Amino acid sequence: MSTTISPDLDLSDLDLWQQGPPHEVFARLRREQPVHWSPLGGFPEERGFWSITRYEDIASVGRDYASFSSEEGGILAVDKVWDIPGVPTSLELTRRMLIAQDPPRHDRVKGLVQAAFTPKRARDHIDRMRDIINLVYDRALAGRRDGVIDLVQDVGIYVPAMVIGDMLGVPRADAQKLVDWTNRTTAFEDPRVAPTSDDTFAAVMELFEYVNAMIEQRRLTPTDDLTTALMHAQVDGEHLEHEEILMFWFLLMVAGNDSTRATFCSGMLSLIEDPEQLALVLAQPDLHEAAVEEFVRCHPAFSYMRRTATRDTMVGDQPIAADDKLLLWYVSGNRDETVFEDAERFDVRREPNKHQGFGGGGRHFCLGAGLSRLEMKLWLRETLRRFPGLTLAGEPSRLSSTFLNQYRHIPVDLLAPAA
Repeated sequence: MSTTISPDLDLSDLDLWQQGPPHEVFARLRREQPVHWSPLGGFPEERGFWSITRYEDIASVGRDYASFSSEEGGILAVDKVWDIPGVPTSLELTRRMLIAQDPPRHDRVKGLVQAAFTPKRARDHIDRMRDIINLVYDRALAGRRDGVIDLVQDVGIYVPAMVIGDMLGVPRADAQKLVDWTNRTTAFEDPRVAPTSDDTFAAVMELFEYVNAMIEQRRLTPTDDLTTALMHAQVDGEHLEHEEILMFWFLLMVAGNDSTRATFCSGMLSLIEDPEQLALVLAQPDLHEAAVEEFVRCHPAFSYMRRTATRDTMVGDQPIAADDKLLLWYVSGNRDETVFEDAERFDVRREPNKHQGFGGGGRHFCLGAGLSRLEMKLWLRETLRRFPGLTLAGEPSRLSSTFLNQYRHIPVDLLAPAA
């Protein structure tokens, strides 16, 4: 029998997320209270938020940028990740990124970066991606006779960092720097990664210093990399401003690094834990593309993105006031039983699979979705080719976060014999 959802339910409470997204809670909300108000318990000085949990509501809010702004309050539930006198707030910096902009500014910047960040540029890196994947696996296995590694810490954090780094023109030896900056800027909820807000801010400043030096170097000596392409991209004679190049570089590095590693590693864990599904993708390489889509549906890298209401309006039957925060919970929309048959089941044969894992449509559909899909498909293919018997070798553990949907450790035995 259904019971009333507690008015004290706080979806920002990290205790709910210790084993991953609270899917049973989201299922109840979709059925009984699809637009739900939560306090922001960990930040009592900030306003609470509305949770948007149904697929169609997430899609409609995401499309309506006039009523629900990405720019007004940024993309996080928290307005201020840090509050340091004399420096820009996290919200002020976030608003300078494409992901947290509204038209017409968003459309102008997106048009310019699309001129540089083309699908062809990603396809031209296929051989490099494959080389990086195998290089990282070889390095992880060096000196380990038993074949036991951490899929996240030994492999997952390096492959996407090196792939996006290669495209941007970052030396592969600097991959660890990209990983560190990504972790400290996005995993701000986990004190094991970013003990204080000062650590998060310091990571942002270190990254900016690094990118500014790269930009200056490319001004003197242009190369055939994405950083140079961003500097020279133009539409109707207009170029990106220095700050726009800097912030898109930052967005690519953070989103390209965090998202691909999170979704791939979680998807591989789902395969390992389901021998039937693993056998299917081993036997049928033509399922690899569909498997990647199911990775993204079941394990979207970002649990939510925020919008801020620009006026008094409605979502479903729920009145929403101007300035209210709304969190679009992709981890819920992707398991909406009215859209996906047997929605909780991981199924590499799922068709159709119109998930919301790359942003749910609208203007903010992920610009790097094509690169991420291509990278994960190659990564899956090379992993299964080399390690067809891979098995779990210990208890996985998760990052502590409501925003980032990812594991921190997944011990695996790569060299276990195939079944």
